[in-house]
Amino acid sequence: MPTSVPGSSERGFTLVEVLVVLVIVAIGASMVSLSIGKRDNGLRTDAQRLADAFTVAQSEARSDGRSIRWLASTKGWSFERAGRPPGPSAQDNVAVPVDRLEGDDMLRPQSWRADAVQLRLDPDRPLVFNTEWVADPITLTLYAGEATVTLQRDAAGRYEIR
Repeated sequence: MPTSVPGSSERGFTLVEVLVVLVIVAIGASMVSLSIGKRDNGLRTDAQRLADAFTVAQSEARSDGRSIRWLASTKGWSFERAGRPPGPSAQDNVAVPVDRLEGDDMLRPQSWRADAVQLRLDPDRPLVFNTEWVADPITLTLYAGEATVTLQRDAAGRYEIR
C-alpha cells in the first residue's frame, strides 16, 4: 500500500549534507579570522605585552615606593629604577647602582616582536611609574611598516589597545 502520491519524490538536503556544509563554512571562517590578525606584524602583541608590563611596573612602584622608568629603543624596551644601597651607611654620597629589573620576568629587558618598530609617546616626556594612584593619561603609538597600533592609558590606569 503506497503512502505517497505516485511520481512525487522528496526534494531537499539530508541532515548530514547540511552539517557537512556548516563544518566547511566554519573552517573557512576560522581561516579568514586567523589571517586577518597577522597583518599587524606583531605590533598588537607588542602593545599587549607593553600594557601588561606597564600595569606590573605601576603596581611594583606603588608597593616598593621607588619610581620605575620605561626606556624604549628600536630594538626593544626595558625598565629601571634607583637601586638600594648594599648595606646601611651613614654617608649620604654613597653611589647607588641602578636596578635594571633583569630578575623580573615582566619587567626585564624585552625585544620587539615586530620588525623596525618606531614609537610616539604623547605627552612627549619620559614615562615614569610612581607611587601615585592617579596617573596622567598617555597615548603610545607603535609603527612598523604600514601597521599602526595605539596603546592608551586613562587616569585610572586602564589600558586600551586600538
